[in-house]
Amino acid sequence: MRQIWYGVVFGEGENLLTATATLPDGTVQTTQQTVMVRGAIESLHLETLEAQVPADGRSTVTVRGYFLDKNGNLSNRGGRVTLTASDGTFVGADLTPDVPGFQVDANQGEFRVELQSSSQTGLVQIRAEMLDLEADTQVQFGTPQIPDGIVAGVIDLRIGPGGTDYFSRFGDFLPLEEKGTEVDVDASLFLRGSFGDWLLTGAFNSDRDLNDTCTGCTGRLRQADQPIEKPYPTYGDESKITHLTPSEDQLYLRLERTPKIPFADPDYVMWGSYSTGQEFATSSQEFTAFSRQLQGAKLNYNIGNLQISGLYGQGGEAFQRDTILPDGTRGFYFLSQRLVVPGSEEVYEELEVLERPGTVVYRERLNRVTDYEIDYDRGTVFFNEPQLRTEIGDEGDILVRRLIIAYQHDTNGSDASVYGGRLQYHFDRQSGRETAIGATYLQEDKGDRDFSLYGADLIYSFGKQNQLIAEYAHSENDSSLTGNVSGEAYRLELTGMILDAVRGRAYYRHADTGFANQSTISFIPGQTRYGVELDSTVGQNTTLRFRYDHEDNEGISVRPYLELGDLLDLTDQPQDGTPVDNSLTTISAGVQQRFGQINLTSDWIYRDRIDRLNPDRNSSSSQIRTVVTAPVNDKLRLRLLNQTTVSASTDSLYSDRTQLGIDWRLLPGLNLQVNQDWFTRGTLAGQTRTQS
Repeated sequence: MRQIWYGVVFGEGENLLTATATLPDGTVQTTQQTVMVRGAIESLHLETLEAQVPADGRSTVTVRGYFLDKNGNLSNRGGRVTLTASDGTFVGADLTPDVPGFQVDANQGEFRVELQSSSQTGLVQIRAEMLDLEADTQVQFGTPQIPDGIVAGVIDLRIGPGGTDYFSRFGDFLPLEEKGTEVDVDASLFLRGSFGDWLLTGAFNSDRDLNDTCTGCTGRLRQADQPIEKPYPTYGDESKITHLTPSEDQLYLRLERTPKIPFADPDYVMWGSYSTGQEFATSSQEFTAFSRQLQGAKLNYNIGNLQISGLYGQGGEAFQRDTILPDGTRGFYFLSQRLVVPGSEEVYEELEVLERPGTVVYRERLNRVTDYEIDYDRGTVFFNEPQLRTEIGDEGDILVRRLIIAYQHDTNGSDASVYGGRLQYHFDRQSGRETAIGATYLQEDKGDRDFSLYGADLIYSFGKQNQLIAEYAHSENDSSLTGNVSGEAYRLELTGMILDAVRGRAYYRHADTGFANQSTISFIPGQTRYGVELDSTVGQNTTLRFRYDHEDNEGISVRPYLELGDLLDLTDQPQDGTPVDNSLTTISAGVQQRFGQINLTSDWIYRDRIDRLNPDRNSSSSQIRTVVTAPVNDKLRLRLLNQTTVSASTDSLYSDRTQLGIDWRLLPGLNLQVNQDWFTRGTLAGQTRTQS
């Protein structure tokens, strides 16, 4: 006999269903069945169904994401997920096009989306985010096969009166001086084809540099869309134009292939314009990282697990790095130099803790058009969104925003070149389990000043989410003005799970006062920092945490440019400020508690400041900091912060205060933040401040 019961309620996770039957003769029989019920979302996972697709601008890879509950089963919940990729284009409708990234909805714990490849070969990183969950995966854009090849070119022979060529440059048309009969021969060529596993791409133009634009912009380090390509598309249909051959001179060549090594960077040798970030600014590099836009030769080759990279950059441009403190507005910000080399800029946004120079907690590269526009001749950058000077971190710290802009600019008489190489041996290339050891050497000739940088780095992944990073760097500046200045820098960082519910991080980093590297993340010469961080999960909604941090600062601080004379007499070297010799020790212990959608964080913070040059600034204080965040609805979130000193003396920077803030999502991608502070004790006692 078969019976059906309705209305049986199961809880999330594993349930034991017991059925007991009493037969007519009084015999009792019992049977049990385990029923697994899918629960709430606990983790987000991401994968690609294809490991590699050709980088032909047409092939697509299927990206699959799914949610798991706490028991490792597929969740039956959903939500809106934001996807980003380091290369390629997502295919389909973006559900929220005004929000950065590609938005897709997950149903029954799963979602799928197509990513179309670009024309650039290499390893592509894909990330998915929803609320506080995130996941990463990667896919290889491999070398496409073009067995038949493509060759296209033009030879133009003109015999006629000089200065009357309508199709030549506007500046050469109808000159003031008369010219006789001229014989002009121009040629241009483009080719692309496969030779076995290798793909050759080349371009040549005898009349102009390949990166030149029709508006007369020359000396570019990056190709740009031409204004005439918008009203006059290639075929008048949905065809699109892709720039494959960037070069600051008349020639571009690239011979490449995808090695038969999983997750390896492509093998190639090239001449043209390129970025150094992929091979010379890896995840294990900070002090030895070298991120620039250059013109010249570059190569990368894999021999088994050994990766060999080299570069040579030529040109007479000077390099400059500006650090700009924003004023909270959307609009123009001026660089220290004009006549910027087009395409040479790299713009970053960094957040560091207030009055803690070198403590960078966030760094993101900004993109032209979407984030900013730049006038190369005037040396101005226009940011599309307001650039707030400060903001409140997740732990209640005041974070200072800095805009880091590195670029090259024209300088009369400059003759600079750079060359270098890197060796890296990979033990494991898979994302999340990277293990490798590398060595880097760079030499830059700037005429009357030479710069060299060399070092070694190690990244070692082991166990479950455990990672060790070690790095050593040495720099040397040899200048006719300052003489020979050298220094060392090194760091050691260990992160991972100590126990199943305890995650920790320990770090030590030091940079000599003479160490320099302007092509990497911001750091402070003369600073030593070390400390530990511990986070322990107690239950589903409670986290205990402990922090210890100590820093020593010595040397000469960098003087900001505040006067007109500073801007009129600029050099590519930072200006010395005042001597510093101080220490800061910070100890904190606290708890994070979640009550539904309300988050409560409370910490005890001890700060001990020692200033050896100004002993009257020494202080020790203890403070209780409490932060409460609560959503009012889907668009409005409230935040309450309170800092109360519990010691006899107060800290010179962190006054007692109460802050009330709101975060209001007016439109998709447009947020309004307003913070109101009331200071009750310390250097700012009795003052109020409103920030929006």
